[in-house]
Amino acid sequence: MYKHLNYSVEDKVATVALDRPESLNAFDLVMAEELADCLSCCTDDVEIRALIVKGEGRFFSVGGDIKQMQQASSRPYFLRMLTMYLHTAISTIWRMPKPVIAAVHGAVTGLSFALTLACDLIVAAEGTKFGTSYLAIGLSPDGGTTFLLPRIVGLHRSKYITFTNDMIDASTAYHLGFVNQVVKGEELMVEANKIAKKLASAPPLAIAKTKELFNSNYGLSLETQMELERNAISFTSGTADFEEGLSAFFGKRSPVFKGR
Repeated sequence: MYKHLNYSVEDKVATVALDRPESLNAFDLVMAEELADCLSCCTDDVEIRALIVKGEGRFFSVGGDIKQMQQASSRPYFLRMLTMYLHTAISTIWRMPKPVIAAVHGAVTGLSFALTLACDLIVAAEGTKFGTSYLAIGLSPDGGTTFLLPRIVGLHRSKYITFTNDMIDASTAYHLGFVNQVVKGEELMVEANKIAKKLASAPPLAIAKTKELFNSNYGLSLETQMELERNAISFTSGTADFEEGLSAFFGKRSPVFKGR
């Protein structure tokens, strides 16, 4: 189906694997366009309740393909095209009503770092290294890095990480707050799938509204945010899923949510 992605769905969980291992999963135009398309399809597929994004081979991804940048007849044009596709992909992750888990290992640098920050949860294998890496080659950040990173670790830490190009290990990333779990390498996909299946069994409409509330609250007042929460909880309280949740709670059984 795709040239540089492996895509599968099992038990309502979609797994999207970056598959250019010979290039350390660096994004060329083909893989970038494929990722944008794949994520759009996942958004529209009502059978999918949760997503996992991972990388094949030694690394999750080293970001944009620097070799292609170097060889491009017009580097500004190449980067405009690359960011067009990848910004669409990142925006889709941020806006889609389904939870997205990044399962990362090896290296996560450049635009791929931003891609993981846009995900709802990050599970990292021990030894994973994160870095912005842009200034090392004379570029400014893209992929929403300057929007996402300060909101997670703070403005001054974000500037330090970006200005110095220092790599951040998985343990430090966990303590900074942008990695949710650090696991042994062989346990990475086991843990990511465990979380994804749990989220896939959660009420999809309530998950969607909750994600929307978290991701839309920047720059809003407390009162505005609480009004949005009021509208959302009012909406979800009228769903069949909420009725099922109540019935299961009082019946002391596991709920079966159907997204209605």
